[in-house]
Amino acid sequence: MQMYLVIALIFALFVAMFAIQNTVPVAISFLFWTFQDISLVLVILGSAVFGAICVFLLGMVKQVSQSMKIKELDNENKRLRAENEDLKEDIRSSKSQQANNFFPEDVRELQTETKEKETEEHSS
Repeated sequence: MQMYLVIALIFALFVAMFAIQNTVPVAISFLFWTFQDISLVLVILGSAVFGAICVFLLGMVKQVSQSMKIKELDNENKRLRAENEDLKEDIRSSKSQQANNFFPEDVRELQTETKEKETEEHSS
């Protein structure tokens, strides 16, 4: 950004030097208007200022567009984070329900049933 500013200032200095060296009065015609005996300095500097204003306005349009896009993406990011937290909470609650539904007594019963089946298979 600083390099851009330095280059812009150097360019402005060259334009000003060029304008000061060209002080001849000129006639300007633009569309329906005609201006007689206007200093070329004013024409050059006026054109440079008009160009700078155009670049500034186009830059502002781009900046506003990017700002709106950033705001939109921030809102989407917040929504997705909230959804992620809700899903994590659902997972935690389902895990706790599974843990509450599975008692150690059930494990003992399963172990004894399994042992009984194994002994039946071995004895057959």
